[in-house]
Amino acid sequence: MKTRGLVWIALVSMAVSSVCVAKTTDKTGEIYKNRCANCHGVKANGVPKLKEQPGMSAEEAAATGTSSQEKGNIYGPPLSTYGKEELVNKLKDLRNKDFDAKSYHSIMRQNLKNIEEREGKVSDEKMAEYIYTHFGAGAK
Repeated sequence: MKTRGLVWIALVSMAVSSVCVAKTTDKTGEIYKNRCANCHGVKANGVPKLKEQPGMSAEEAAATGTSSQEKGNIYGPPLSTYGKEELVNKLKDLRNKDFDAKSYHSIMRQNLKNIEEREGKVSDEKMAEYIYTHFGAGAK
């Protein structure tokens, strides 16, 4: 009787933990698709810098697929070339406050803060795992 109860509890806990992991992966994937892909590319292959057009408003530029002087730099380097450990380290480095206030990394740190305000805490390890297994060398 006790053995059957223990087996039942073990099976239920394994099922619940696998569902939680699946939801976390889905959430991480959604965060990447909805937030990170805008700058780092849908396949984590980066987004090239856009040539700015002087004298063009943001609305006009959006209609022609160029950047205006009013827009900020949305260039995102490729992430698919990094290993899982490198991605984790890069994400952890973004959380450090050692970067120059006007550098690309300070912009990314602010973006990460905004994403976490909307979506909740982003796990560096889970995001690195997602990028590596979906777009990097670990992709199937």
